[in-house]
Amino acid sequence: MKPARHATEEAARRAPSAAAAELAALPEAVAWWRTIPALPLLLTAVLAGFTLVPPARDNPRLVWTFAGAAGFLLAWEALLWSAARRRAGLFLTEITPVRSHWVQACVQFCILLYWGWFAREVYAELPLILAQVLFLYAFEGLVTWSRGRVWRLGLGPLPIVFSTNLLLWFKDDWFFLQFVMVALGALGKQFVTWSREGKRTHIFNPSAFGQFLVAVALIATGTTNDLTWGKQIAATFETPHMLVVIFLLGLVVQYLFHVTLMTLAACASLCAVNLVFHRITGTHYFVNTNIAAPIFLGIHLLVTDPSTSPRTNAGRIVFGGLYGLAYAALFWILEALEVPLFWDKLLPVPLLNLAVPLIDRAARGGLLGRLNRRWEAAARPGTLNLVHMGCWAALFVTLLSTRFIEAPHPGDSIPFWKQAVADGKPMAGGSLVMAAGAQAEGRGSGAAFNELGVICIEGQLVNENHGTAARYFARACELGDRHGCANAASQYLFLGEWRSQEDVARALAHLEEACAQGGDSLACFLAGTAYEAGRGRQPDSRRALELYARAGPGNLYACKGLARIVLAGEGTPEVLARLAPILEQACQAGDAESCWYLAHQVHGGLGAPRDERKARGLLEEACKHGLDDACRALQQAVWPPFAKPVMLVPNWATAFPLP
Repeated sequence: MKPARHATEEAARRAPSAAAAELAALPEAVAWWRTIPALPLLLTAVLAGFTLVPPARDNPRLVWTFAGAAGFLLAWEALLWSAARRRAGLFLTEITPVRSHWVQACVQFCILLYWGWFAREVYAELPLILAQVLFLYAFEGLVTWSRGRVWRLGLGPLPIVFSTNLLLWFKDDWFFLQFVMVALGALGKQFVTWSREGKRTHIFNPSAFGQFLVAVALIATGTTNDLTWGKQIAATFETPHMLVVIFLLGLVVQYLFHVTLMTLAACASLCAVNLVFHRITGTHYFVNTNIAAPIFLGIHLLVTDPSTSPRTNAGRIVFGGLYGLAYAALFWILEALEVPLFWDKLLPVPLLNLAVPLIDRAARGGLLGRLNRRWEAAARPGTLNLVHMGCWAALFVTLLSTRFIEAPHPGDSIPFWKQAVADGKPMAGGSLVMAAGAQAEGRGSGAAFNELGVICIEGQLVNENHGTAARYFARACELGDRHGCANAASQYLFLGEWRSQEDVARALAHLEEACAQGGDSLACFLAGTAYEAGRGRQPDSRRALELYARAGPGNLYACKGLARIVLAGEGTPEVLARLAPILEQACQAGDAESCWYLAHQVHGGLGAPRDERKARGLLEEACKHGLDDACRALQQAVWPPFAKPVMLVPNWATAFPLP
């Protein structure tokens, strides 16, 4: 194809001046690959090939996602090609590597690799991250050519994709939204711009912009946890020495781009919030850590984009400090609104980006402006930055040496926060919930899942929710926590609530095993109840008797189970003889059910001397304590045959204290 010279000149007028010389020098016979969107076509073909390899090959939704993304790009390429043929236009590319892009990309990729060493699901995600890179390169090229401009091909898409994937992944069934998110970041960079100091530049950090828009949609629809792995990412990112790794890699960016002050100010503000709160309350503001790895990443990654942050030293201090304070505020605001907490490090960024001109203007005027001018005139920018880096390193080493970071934290303990709740410490209830949630989701702790179930069923720190409690108890039992198994079985047996029959079977199997191995009284009683009632097990009175007997005389409910079965015709009166003193003591203490069993035992002379007067007195006691069966029996002329009474367990959590 030989495009006309006038078309080439028209393209030159549309293209930026930096490419004008190249366009003017084009020969009459232009290379064929300039007449088609060759590179996006190649990238689209590779992206389509992802449908044939894992993990997409094994998931029909992922196959359709990649096929749809490739089809979208291909249709766009066809339209552009058709339009270019009509006007004899060219698809021009200029190789323009930008240092900030490749440096940031290298730093981010190193963090991804280190994270993946401890969380291998990160390595499993790498093919999907590569797919996003291919998509964004093709998307960026097509957007640029659609605007009639030269595509400045560099490494710009890499930091957008890597930064996004350090913070958020969509689940495979919703992975198309990952493409949407990185595309929004690229569109924000291209179209949402303003003039700063005579130069047109983008307003928002590109990766933060795309995530912010998606975050707003997910929060508004309440679908964050259903669609994303955000909570799991935040939990697994807390790897050993992650803060040290981020600090060391961050020094490279700070040295090259003079962004140290923002990180320094943000970290200092977080430390100040921690220390002041601890001084006032004796507890910890950020619950189980002083500075979490995800926010430490945020103060190095999200607020240090040179293009979207202040240009003045004072402005950078204000910008970083505001970011730290905004994060601290959102930490509890999102918790109160029941919004996933991992959004707290992201949501302030676009708002601060918008405030940059105002911050710089304030930093150049008045007293702050005079201080800033003296500050910036004290030495050359490079020398000043080294001083700033020295201050940052000194702060970090101090935090490290005092074990403020990278050390076991007192708040990373459920008993610590339970005691704080008992002592009435401010915000201790919410902290207990967060501490248990962090241990449950982040470490797969069965004990923490059981604690969450207890919190849900008690309804004191959160709204009472037995269904959610059943889910937590089932998960605790699945992870091998015996208390979780006991609570899951108790909910099923006494409240008729469970998540699945599989969970019930697992819980009862754990309880029977615990009973057989160590004579766990509660486990034996609950397993016996399942056999006696035929719930979760086939009815078997003999097996129930055996399990109740193993529970021992210290378990009143097991003793009442033994009495109930023997009085119904199973077992021997010798069992009742051993139970009589226990039941009598419980009856005197006000247990109506014990009075009922002992009344039938004394009336029939079963393991106790026959005594009609005493038997009637026991019925009166049972009636007085609220047993309707006893009240009706007293009104009858003839002693009624034994029947299992309606169980007087008005509150399961009270009757069977939760471990």
